[in-house]
Amino acid sequence: MSSYIVTREYPRREEYDVIVVGGGTAGSIAAIAAAREGAKILLIEKYGFLGGTATASQVTPMMHVKIEGNPASSIDRKIRKRMIELGFGAKSPGGNDGWFNPEMLKFILEEMILEQGGEILYDTQFVDAIVLENEIRGIIVHNREGTKVIEGKIFIDATGDAEVAHSAGVPCFVGSEKSGKNQAVSLRFMIGNVDLKRLQTFLKDLGQEWGLNYPLIEMAMIWDKGFVLEKVFKKALEEGAIEYGDGRYFQAFSVPGMPGVMSFNCPEIPDVYNSLDGAKITYSYIKGRKMIKRLHNFLRKYVAGFEDSFILSVAPMIGIRESRRIKGEYVLTIEDYNNRSKFDDGIAKTAYPVDIHGEEEGEEVIPLRPGEYFEIPFRALIPQNIHNLLVVGRAISSTFTMQSSIRIQPTCRATGEAAGIAAAYAVKNNIGVRDVDGKIIREIMRNYGADL
Repeated sequence: MSSYIVTREYPRREEYDVIVVGGGTAGSIAAIAAAREGAKILLIEKYGFLGGTATASQVTPMMHVKIEGNPASSIDRKIRKRMIELGFGAKSPGGNDGWFNPEMLKFILEEMILEQGGEILYDTQFVDAIVLENEIRGIIVHNREGTKVIEGKIFIDATGDAEVAHSAGVPCFVGSEKSGKNQAVSLRFMIGNVDLKRLQTFLKDLGQEWGLNYPLIEMAMIWDKGFVLEKVFKKALEEGAIEYGDGRYFQAFSVPGMPGVMSFNCPEIPDVYNSLDGAKITYSYIKGRKMIKRLHNFLRKYVAGFEDSFILSVAPMIGIRESRRIKGEYVLTIEDYNNRSKFDDGIAKTAYPVDIHGEEEGEEVIPLRPGEYFEIPFRALIPQNIHNLLVVGRAISSTFTMQSSIRIQPTCRATGEAAGIAAAYAVKNNIGVRDVDGKIIREIMRNYGADL
């Protein structure tokens, strides 16, 4: 790999033990974990708040890993517990305690990092990595002060798009191995002043038998999948109130601590399958807002409970399900899913199904039965050619189909905790991340209460 050395001199900040780039689903947890281990950490975030997909993209509630007890990282469990105790989280009758208020999660994550003595740098954009002899010596960032270099010993890429890894020369996969396309993107939104009781009755009268546990209300519709809402969508389509693309994927959930609010996991933007193309993403925001306006008008006219509602917010960040994935020390494949693979360095376990939004791959997938699961090895977080970098979240080393199963928030949080522990461990022992024994990280996670 060629070395990259900055020729221009930039102001430099003091060196940190661990620098986490991206304060989202995995990055916030990585920062908490590393600070908990005593490392001097800096978390760099491009927005003025933490949470990433969970807050900026408004992805709520978290999906369940489909394992009894919903095993997760110890930090993940503390976040859920704190949210529920404060009235900003909830557990559904089905056992999913991942219902949460995205606005309040911003507060909780920030508080938990500061409680551990971590530092945060908001409104700061990662620009590039300074690489010499297969090691990141520092990163170039930009904010209102200007452009500067921040130096560190171990780096954690939690950008979701593997931006640090890619800029450092780590080989990456992008999209489907067959078509090169990424999964579909969505622009989420929230509607306020919804009469949830009227909505509950409306859905029940239509014949819906699930998601009616007030105040935890759910609804969904996909064409030709047997959803009771389809008759309502068909009527609106016939009357010209919506377009066919509006019903390709429609889903909504109520929000704990926000009475009368529904959060929508849609619209899914038609025909956009390149989540790294700036022009395509810009189009997705514009198209998405037009679809949101149309969907809201449809809801007010055709769905009881929405008559006096209003658009409360549109997510400031587009919902990206998949973009780059690193080529790591271990590449997770659909064979690991089908074989229910277990690893001596396993740092997360999940039974979440293959969930591709967009074109299906056509690979054979053997559905997981109750009690079955697979694990993610620590090695999938380690890029092949950089000695002091770990990658977490949806960008870990996997194939396209396999990534659709491991990209959900509980799993991403577990990878973040593992990386934070490993980064601090590497600093303490003056070794590179490739020399960290994943079995030790697994054991440390167990000692904190992770079900591994």
